[in-house]
Amino acid sequence: MIFALVTYFLATGWLVTAIPGSTPVGRWVLAIILAGALFASVLLHELSHALVARTRRVEVDEIMLFIFGGVAKLKGEPRDALSDLLIAAAGPLLSTGLGLMLLAIAQSLPTGAPETLRAGLSWLGLINVALAVFNMVPGFPLDGGRILRAILWWRFDDYERATIGAARTGKVIAGLLMGIGFLLIAATGNFSWLWEILIGWFLWSAANHSVRMSRLRGAVEGVTVRDLITERVPAIRADHDVRVALAQASQMEPTSELAVVERDRTLVGVATVDALEEAALETPQRPARDLARPADDDQVLSPDVPANEMIARIARIESGLVLVVEDGRLIGTVDPKALLSALQKLEPPQRSGEEPR
Repeated sequence: MIFALVTYFLATGWLVTAIPGSTPVGRWVLAIILAGALFASVLLHELSHALVARTRRVEVDEIMLFIFGGVAKLKGEPRDALSDLLIAAAGPLLSTGLGLMLLAIAQSLPTGAPETLRAGLSWLGLINVALAVFNMVPGFPLDGGRILRAILWWRFDDYERATIGAARTGKVIAGLLMGIGFLLIAATGNFSWLWEILIGWFLWSAANHSVRMSRLRGAVEGVTVRDLITERVPAIRADHDVRVALAQASQMEPTSELAVVERDRTLVGVATVDALEEAALETPQRPARDLARPADDDQVLSPDVPANEMIARIARIESGLVLVVEDGRLIGTVDPKALLSALQKLEPPQRSGEEPR
C-alpha cells in the first residue's frame, strides 16, 4: 500500500516538475524504481541498527519497514547506555552518509548524463538525508529518542527513568505534530497534512506503550514466572476429536488459540479456534492433535524465567497465549488479567496520606 502511494506521488507530482519533458510511461517506470530504492534505503537503515546490536551482544528478532523508517525489533534490551547510544545512532549515520554520497554523485554527473538519472539520484539522496533528520527528532521511539534515552541512562544510571523521560519527550513532540497537522488542515483545507497527524499518532501510541512496558518491567524486578502463574489454561486434549475440542473451548474464556496436550499434560502444540471450527465442518472425527502446530519459542516459558524476560516475550508474540512448561508438561499460563492481579498483590500497601505515583 505504502509502496503504491510513494509511486503514485512521485509519478504524478515530483517527477512532473523535476523532469518536464518526460513521458507518463517514463515517469511511472522511474517512480517504481525510486520507490523500490527508497525501501532498500530504509532496509539498510534498519540493518545498520541490527548489525551494531549484534556487535553489542543484543539479538535482533525481526525488521519491520515503514515509510518514515522502520524498526529493528531487539530480543533483549541493550546492556548499557553506550550500547543503547551506538545502536540508536547507527541508522541516522548510515542514512546521512548514503544521502550525501548520492547527492554528490548526482552533482558530479557529466552534462550529457540522462536527466532521469540525475533527478532520481538527487531525490533518493534528499530523502535519505530527510529520513536521518526525521529519525533524529528526540521523540521516543525514534532514533533521536533512543539517543536521548541513552544520555539520560548514562546521566541517572536508571534505565526505567531514562525510558520514561525519553517517552514523555516523544509524547510532547507527537502532540505538537498532531496539533500542527490539525491547524494546517483547518487553515488551508489541504488534507495532505494528514500525514503529520498520522505520524504524531504513531509516535504517541509507541511512546505510551514504551512507558507501560518500562513501568511493568520495573514492577516485576526480582519476580519469576512461577510467582505469576495461573492454572486456568485454554487447553484441549490431543486425542479428542475436533467437535469435543470445540465443546471444551466453548466452556473457556474466549480466545483465538488453544494449547493441545496429551492426557498427562505433555504439550503437543497449539491450535487456532478457526482451524478447529473449519475441521469440525469437514472432518469432525479428526483428532485435535492433527491441527496442532509447534508453539513458538517465545510462547513457551519455564516457571523459573524472570518476569522481565516474560514481558519481553509477550511483546514479541502475535497471540496472547503464554504457556508455562516444566519437564515437557503444561502447568499453567500467564494471561494479562492474571499478570495485573499478581502485580497488585506484589505491590506494598500504600501508606496513609501517601500520594500514588
